[in-house]
Amino acid sequence: MNPESPRPAADGGAQSESVSVLTWADEQHLFLTQTFDALLVSPDRKHVSRCLYLAHKIQSGCKHSPEGVLAALHLNRTARYQHVKELFAGVLCELLGQKVGMTPSARLLLICAALTQDIGMLDLQDEKLDKQVTALTDQQKRIITKHPHNGRQILERAGVKDSVWLSAVEQHHERPDGNGYPQALTAEAISQPAKLLSVADIYVAMMRPRGDRPAMFPREAMKQVFLARGHQVDNDIARQLIEVIGMHPPGIWVKLINGEVGVVVAQGSTPAFPRVATVLSHDGEHLGAAVIRDTSQRSYTLVEAVTAPFHFNLSAILADLWPRLPA
Repeated sequence: MNPESPRPAADGGAQSESVSVLTWADEQHLFLTQTFDALLVSPDRKHVSRCLYLAHKIQSGCKHSPEGVLAALHLNRTARYQHVKELFAGVLCELLGQKVGMTPSARLLLICAALTQDIGMLDLQDEKLDKQVTALTDQQKRIITKHPHNGRQILERAGVKDSVWLSAVEQHHERPDGNGYPQALTAEAISQPAKLLSVADIYVAMMRPRGDRPAMFPREAMKQVFLARGHQVDNDIARQLIEVIGMHPPGIWVKLINGEVGVVVAQGSTPAFPRVATVLSHDGEHLGAAVIRDTSQRSYTLVEAVTAPFHFNLSAILADLWPRLPA
């Protein structure tokens, strides 16, 4: 497939002009999964170039509806999709890159790095390492330790020459205190793109379930990132991550003080008071349409994060909460 060419619609007809953020996320994940399947067989220029196509799609999605894209990825808190981590990290890298003033072209390469960060151990990932409940074997530890360097080598052999892309892949497991790998670099020696990718990767990893633990709620994941600043993550970038996604990120299910349950749609007047679309009434009744609540109002104060509720028409309601994206 030519990465610059539009993909056909699933039914063989012309693509629709726009899709919901949920459909958009599913489409990008499918494309990424197909890309990794191809890279496992042949990590060459043709297949690596698909990441550049997807990076353009991520930039476009974030331009049209950053909160909608974040919501779609936060809503997927199961292990249904194997490579959501890379897609989510790519989105966060785009938003963090904007925050620190990176140019669009540099951000594009950083997104590519996020998508290919684990290209050096795709075969290990293919064994569903994230579902493993036993301790890592010595062989697995060696593969994991070497995968950033091996990833850079694979990309170079595929024709990648951009330093932003290559350094971010090779250094995304380095840590400011020198306790990272594969080179044990300290803060001054780690490139800014690698620092951005590192924070995004750590946050997203905690948001996904593993064999030895369930997925964390975003607030707990952000707390862990904040506590790790200065030794595991860059101090400034940890703060910027929180500013980018908010204290209550879009796509998070919450319960309000009046008993209603809803999903965070966007940040409100202040980070502590997001706008929430409720789908269950105080007595658990399924609402026919979402009702937007301003949580800065005392009667709609946000009480706690909760797991996704059952609602007979949930997908249709969620699809209308955020602006549609170009297909």
